[in-house]
Amino acid sequence: MNLEHHFAQLGEAFSAKTLIQPLSEQRLVEFNPALADFLSIDFKSDETKRQLSGEVPVPESLSMVYAGHQFGGFSPRLGDGRGVLLGEITGSDGRLYDLHMKGAGLTPFSRRGDGRAVLRSCIREYLASEAMSALSVPTSRALALYDSRQAVYRETPEVGAMLLRTAYGHIRFGHFEYFFYQGKHAELDQLIDYCLQYYYPECLDTDSPLENMLTEVVKRTAHMIAKWHVIGFQHGVMNTDNFSFTGETIDYGPYGFMEDYEPDWVCNHSDYEGRYAFSRQPGVGLWNLNCLLKCFSKRLEKHQLVSILEQYEVELQAHYNGLMLEKMGLVSDASLQAVLTPLLTILSVEKLDYTVFFRLLSHLKPDEFTPLLDEVVDRQRLQDWLLNYQAVRLEEGRSWEVVSQSMLSVNPKFILRNYLAHEAIQAAEQGDYLLFRRLLNVLNRPFEEHIESEALAQRAPSWGKSLEVSCSS
Repeated sequence: MNLEHHFAQLGEAFSAKTLIQPLSEQRLVEFNPALADFLSIDFKSDETKRQLSGEVPVPESLSMVYAGHQFGGFSPRLGDGRGVLLGEITGSDGRLYDLHMKGAGLTPFSRRGDGRAVLRSCIREYLASEAMSALSVPTSRALALYDSRQAVYRETPEVGAMLLRTAYGHIRFGHFEYFFYQGKHAELDQLIDYCLQYYYPECLDTDSPLENMLTEVVKRTAHMIAKWHVIGFQHGVMNTDNFSFTGETIDYGPYGFMEDYEPDWVCNHSDYEGRYAFSRQPGVGLWNLNCLLKCFSKRLEKHQLVSILEQYEVELQAHYNGLMLEKMGLVSDASLQAVLTPLLTILSVEKLDYTVFFRLLSHLKPDEFTPLLDEVVDRQRLQDWLLNYQAVRLEEGRSWEVVSQSMLSVNPKFILRNYLAHEAIQAAEQGDYLLFRRLLNVLNRPFEEHIESEALAQRAPSWGKSLEVSCSS
């Protein structure tokens, strides 16, 4: 395993040296073979396994320091309270990827925490990140899962665990906030140069490297949030310290995949005011980017920063529209505008299952509306919409069968429903990982039929819709 340590070279102002503190009687219970091959990591090697689990220290490993706006309030010093960056490794695509261990023990940034993670949160992140990757959403990835016989105390004692994850980068908006608000301009310049060199090297050859890098950050963030909305994903804790400078979805805590369509749905039961509700995510993304760009106010003029930020809404709307066209089997924006808003109203009023509806729509045959009409109370209203949708689609003149197959390739049959994650966690806490692996199998290939796993595509039972997810992990 050829680890590199470029971030460590930035110096002590950016991090603290931290080693993984192995759990009591920990064991490797799952690893991602495809991702391991991509990173040339051999989990059959005893030396590699001991190094990744912390039994053999990685001397250059560290925990990062950063700040962040948390639910709107600024926290001047946060950092990796339970995470250790082991280093960077080159993927088969030639890019560098971070190796980062969650739940590795106390760090200088743990504050009043214990630096640990529980099996529940590690399984939820493993499943979610792999599901998001299969849905083509930029995301961190799960590489390996460890459980243990060590109790970790939250509301009750839980199984201690660690999750080894990868990402293109773990630089957060909060990294820039930390140095900006402390007036550490030299370190801020170092961080800018680092990001240009390792994450946005194409900008170095332009007339305005910083301006072009920030423009790309805005676009990537807009595209990420547009994809969240198209698949019905809610992050849950969109603090600036949870927003990636490389435009990846990171820090899976109280997330949720929408089941019944509710625009103002709040998946995080700790979000009492609904700050990060589903419908508010685009606005929060803009707010977070505004916080980020303020950190460059001494390097760029106000009009430059405003011009960069103004691209967010345009990019988000354009990307969302493009993805929704694919989702609905349409070509033109005019067609989309004719059918989308009325459909979302019906979905909301009827509280239809978002994923099930679009999968059924993908299977729709001309004038055969019964499978969809059986989903609603107001059949006439939906039938009127379906007739209009059918007319719009036929007017575009493409093969109905070809379009339907295309829709099936973007409208998943399987999503990570909260009750399924709950059941997988309950079994794993008793040492049974079979349901976790079955669920992972369909989430890795969510557009396939998987007839043998039909039950995993079913709507949640009534008890499954009332499960609470909070920040506690």
